[in-house]
Amino acid sequence: MKLFLALMTSLFCVLMAGCYQSVQKSPERAINTELVNSLNDIAMENAVVSQHTLFPYHFIENAAELNELGQRDLTILARHFMENPGCLNVRQDNIPADLYEARVSLVREKLKQAGVKTDRINISDDMPGGSGITSERVVTILDNEQQKTPRAKTATSQSTETTSTELK
Repeated sequence: MKLFLALMTSLFCVLMAGCYQSVQKSPERAINTELVNSLNDIAMENAVVSQHTLFPYHFIENAAELNELGQRDLTILARHFMENPGCLNVRQDNIPADLYEARVSLVREKLKQAGVKTDRINISDDMPGGSGITSERVVTILDNEQQKTPRAKTATSQSTETTSTELK
């Protein structure tokens, strides 16, 4: 029985060794892989430039230092801003004001080091992709508007009252 098991194991190993193929990368496969990676890189860079925003997750938590993602995105933005003026958003969210100012100063300094003329760049706490308004601000505005004006009857309820009065 042990001899049979040893013989079967040996036969299995020989068969497995015979089935092994060395996989070589063809030049065509390498070129295709590089083309796909290149297209992905271009799309990613276009997205970063279109968004032109650094979020709190681009920074080391509770610090005015960029993490690896932040450094990569700021490098992409710096290349863009070398030739194009524009806006760069650094989102504050729930970050204390002093930390936010330190982050903005760091970003401005990094842009200068990259050779960007910072007088052509407006750094602010705007929405990604352009100026906008935060949802918190919208809620605050709506609350203020509701407090200023008494509730008016809607046009539908007014027209229903008019119609019922006319029918009497």
